[in-house]
Formats: sequence, C-alpha cells, structure tokens
Amino acid sequence: MYRLSNAIFVGLLSIGSLAVAQQIELAKNYVCTEDFCDNYRESNECDTLKTACRAQNSTHNGIIFPSATPCSCCKTCVENLKLGDDCSVGGLGYPVPAGMCGPGLYCKVAEGDEHPTCQPMLESSKCYTAQKKFDDERQEGLIGHLMQRPECDGDGNFQSVRCIPGQTCYCVDEDGKRIFGEAVHTASIQISMRCECSRLAAKARTLLNSQYPVLTSRCDSKGSFDQLQCVDDMCVCVDMHTGRPTSDLRNVTRGLASLPCFDKRLHENTTYLRDCENVKISQIYDISEYATEDYNVLEFERDICQPDGFYDRIQLHPTGGYMYCSDKDGAPIEQYRAPVNSRLATTMNCKCARARKLLIDSKSLEIPECCPNGNYKRLACRRGECYCVDEDGGQVGVERPEKDKQKLPCYNGGDYCPLD
Repeated sequence: MYRLSNAIFVGLLSIGSLAVAQQIELAKNYVCTEDFCDNYRESNECDTLKTACRAQNSTHNGIIFPSATPCSCCKTCVENLKLGDDCSVGGLGYPVPAGMCGPGLYCKVAEGDEHPTCQPMLESSKCYTAQKKFDDERQEGLIGHLMQRPECDGDGNFQSVRCIPGQTCYCVDEDGKRIFGEAVHTASIQISMRCECSRLAAKARTLLNSQYPVLTSRCDSKGSFDQLQCVDDMCVCVDMHTGRPTSDLRNVTRGLASLPCFDKRLHENTTYLRDCENVKISQIYDISEYATEDYNVLEFERDICQPDGFYDRIQLHPTGGYMYCSDKDGAPIEQYRAPVNSRLATTMNCKCARARKLLIDSKSLEIPECCPNGNYKRLACRRGECYCVDEDGGQVGVERPEKDKQKLPCYNGGDYCPLD
C-alpha cells in the first residue's frame, strides 16, 4: 500500500481518483451496495418514472439519471425533446428545465424566433463537422477502404473508441484526440472497451494543468476502471464502467485476495502498487520537498506512468543518452529509440511500436512497419494496396496499387519517416 500526506494527496489527485476517495470516505458510514438499495426501496417508495423513459420508442424517450436519494437508489427521468420543441437555456427569468434536447440537438434561439427551441447541433459540434467532411469526401471519391466515418454521441461529441480495421482500437477524448487505452481490433471490442476511466484521467490532467505527475484512478489497459481500487490500506471493488463501489470497504494489510474483484493475473496479493507507481510516488514526494524550498523541478515534468499504473510508451534510458519505446513493464520494444534532444526524439510517440508489440503478442497476421523512433511510417502497404497514414496509423485518402505508390502524396521520394 502507499501513504501520502493529505496536502500532496489533495493537491495532485485527479477527478476520477477524488471521486473514488470520496466514495471510500462515504463507505466508512455506509456502503452503497445493491442490498442497501433493496432495503431502502422497501421502506421508501421511489417516484414512478415518466412515460418517456418507460416507453423508449421513436416518439417518446428520455434519459434515466440517479436521483437525489441516498446512494442514488431511486431513478429520475429527463425527457428528450424533439426538433423544434421549446426548451430552456437556464439563467434568471428562465423556467426550470423539465426536459433536454434529444440526440443531435441543442437549445438555441433560431434566427427569427424569440424563444429558444431544439435545433440541430451540426454547426457547433466538432464530431458532426467531421462526419459532414467525411460524407462530402466520400461523394468526391476521396475516402479509402480502411477509413472509418467518425461516430458521435447524443451530445455531438466523438464516441470514445476509434478503430483501425485489422489492427487496433484506441480511446479518444470528446474532441476526438487520442488518449490512453488500446486493444486488438475485434468485432465485439466496443462492448468491453468504453474508455470511461481514461477520459476522466485525461480531463484531470487538462484541468489540473500540472507540469508534474498526477495521480488518477487506476484504469485497465482498455481505458475502463481497474475493478480493484485502493487508497492507503483501504480497498474496494468498483464497476469497470462507472467506477462506483460494488463491494464493502476492506482493510487489506493481510492481502488483496480477500476482495471479490481480485484477479491474480492482474494484481499482486501483497501490494497494490505497481513498479512504475512506486517510482511515481517517490517522484511526488521529492517534488513536494523541493517545492517547500522554492525549487522548480524540471526533471519530473513528464509522467513516466500510464493511467493503468504501468510504464508509459516513451522512456528515458538510465544512461540518459537516448529515449526508447517501452513495453508496459519498462523494457525496450525491439530497437526503437532516438538520441536525447534529437529531432527524432522530439517527434517520437512510439504509437506504432506499441501497436506492433500488441499485434505480435496476439499472433495477428498483419503487423505494421515502424520508423526508427517507433512512429508510424507515413506510407503503408497492405494486400497489394498502398496508402498514406496519420500518426495513429489510420488511413488518409484513397489507396493505390503498390506499383503506383509513388503517386501518393506521402511518398516523399521513398522517405516515409520525415522529421517534420
């Protein structure tokens, strides 16, 4: 287990981790389990859900939220409004909203109207704008066979998972930017991969805007919550998608195996922290000590760990001479490296090296070729067809037969690893 002073813990803990800590504090009084809610509902009648949430059809639908009852044991319904329905943007003088604009809509005052109504969010959503661009390019014949149409959620944000057919799927934030979490592409991957924990960790880093390492709730390799979460010697099982406790709070000084979510393939019985997390905790202690003496600690400006507690994909070799692409245990991946302070190191992301290892370990048949610094080559070939790729390995533009690959805009005289 680990111990942090309250000052450090509160100062560096992320949104997701803070939520778990608050839930653990709550659990000292009572634990929000299904048994608790069953007993609560027996003695306290919950309000009946609105028709919209009970019907859930094309004309009547809504979103079911936890209500303001202990442990959110009861539910409440917020009805989805349709295109053109009156809505409220909130504020002084506005009525209290009884519903919300449905998927793909947002509340605004349309030109010529006096009151706000539900209108399409096309012009205000990055994801819907990306969809429109994709559709326009498809009409013009500019879309390759491996390119995927962006998927948006009901609020106009990017869906949390993006896939490269035959390769890997990875997590993205609400703006479509890649974040932690990756897995081999399968037909059912999006059932288990939803990236909730990864998105919380990314938001925490953005909001805290810290140049130093930040502690977050531990995620699994796919970006969901690790089902075992600990703070000091107190541990609890949580739901992998919501992060909410699913077990009683337990002191685990005698071992973690007593928890129902303990998995010997993923967890050590005698300690919760992984090697990288131990190093990170030491760094945070050092930063705290230096800060009290008004030092600016430049050497810790990069987080060496991922949100799953394992090593990040880029590591500095102990000699200090070069950066290298690392597997989750901190070991080099093949010979992907770059001298410190070189242009290769400046542009290094190791996304290809990590995907390559993931695919090799899963015995996949098609393995990407990477640049010397572990990045994706700008041009890739597959089954006799060649195409340009972005930094995440996704196809850009139409493909051409391998014999005509020099006609691709990324051919660059045969140099597929430019330093720009």
